[in-house]
Amino acid sequence: MANAHSFAVGILLLTALLFPGWNVEARTAIVKAGAGWKLEVDGQPYVAKGVTFSGTGGPANFDRDCEQLRALGVNTLRTWGTGEETPALLNAAHKHGLRVLVGLWLRPGRAGMENDDAFDYARDAKGREAQLQATLAQVRRFKDHPAVLAWGLGNEVILNSPDEPSKVAYARFLEKVVRAVKKADPGHPVLSVDAWTLGIPLWEKYVPSLDAYGLNVYGRGVHALADAVKQAGGRKPWFITEFGAQGEWEAPKDARSLPVEPGDGEKYAVIVDGWRNALAPHVQAGRCLGLFVFNYSATLDHTGLWLGMLSGTSTRPAWHAVGEAYTGTKPEPALPVPVRLEVRGVEKGWADVAFDVTSATPLDVSFAYNFRGAATRAERDRVTVLESRKGSTPGTWRVRLPAVTGAIKLYGLAKDGAGNLVAATTSVAAPVVP
Repeated sequence: MANAHSFAVGILLLTALLFPGWNVEARTAIVKAGAGWKLEVDGQPYVAKGVTFSGTGGPANFDRDCEQLRALGVNTLRTWGTGEETPALLNAAHKHGLRVLVGLWLRPGRAGMENDDAFDYARDAKGREAQLQATLAQVRRFKDHPAVLAWGLGNEVILNSPDEPSKVAYARFLEKVVRAVKKADPGHPVLSVDAWTLGIPLWEKYVPSLDAYGLNVYGRGVHALADAVKQAGGRKPWFITEFGAQGEWEAPKDARSLPVEPGDGEKYAVIVDGWRNALAPHVQAGRCLGLFVFNYSATLDHTGLWLGMLSGTSTRPAWHAVGEAYTGTKPEPALPVPVRLEVRGVEKGWADVAFDVTSATPLDVSFAYNFRGAATRAERDRVTVLESRKGSTPGTWRVRLPAVTGAIKLYGLAKDGAGNLVAATTSVAAPVVP
């Protein structure tokens, strides 16, 4: 026993030397509180006011990223997995008083929204064991870092499973992973993440060791979430692990069969309304333990423009909506407001475009496109700036269409002097340009 004790003490001392500032006693718990639950960090009540985190340029920017997010009222980050950048992120988060819901990636059951990977949970026993051991290695590596809030296993694996037997096989495996993680680290709760309430019946039946649910929810349907959890048989607290405007996958389609993107005003409003009105009563009642708005990333692509907080170095409406939701502070100066984006005609590869934006300050206007009919995933996500010139009347432009055949998504982009970028979208049938 003495030797074991000495070894444990040695490990703690080594940890302190390798990772200065780590407090190996930091602990998180979900405890029953009346008819609901409460999340506690080191014995103190905690509500996650979070964003999902991809960052703006790797570890070199993590300190600035965390500082900016803290100023927005964010107290928690969520990642989908771990990697070589994780220690730097945890250290930066801890420096600025943030916690991290650390993602532990589990492979999807079919190629889909996540990536083009696919794993057979029903038959690949060696692959299951490899995932289990890889997961435990990450838990052991990071469990004593004081920035760790909890573990989030998988992301929409049930959604991306091909059939019911595969879903059940994954759920049974998930229970094994949850138990192993909790044995390796009894000091942090474990949740699993899936879309809407799809996972709840399987979690309740096959994964009883989970401490909470992670639910990815978008749009105004967040107001119906609590009832949906109850109807699905949910008996545990939940986090909303992704949230934002109505997504492409559920948006209505226009006459050219392209999903209609919500306007920037709606994107802003849904975040503020979702936190203040849809979730606040359930936070108070101890059912909802926190929210993570999607997504803090500088990537300028289709998903980033639709749902992101940033596009390159520019702030999008979601950035300011997070600030208002968590702190009550509105953007100053007021954001530009797109009023209209209209294609009035196309001739010889050029579109006549009307783009009206209300703004108190001058704007830098540009245009871009996205082609969802492209061959590869990277091409489908790409947003490409188009050549444009001012038209003959105020608020009009001539925009050169791309050399593709089919419907494209056209963006009108307007950036003010404060670095705020607003966008309007429409579709246009792009001809082949000689």
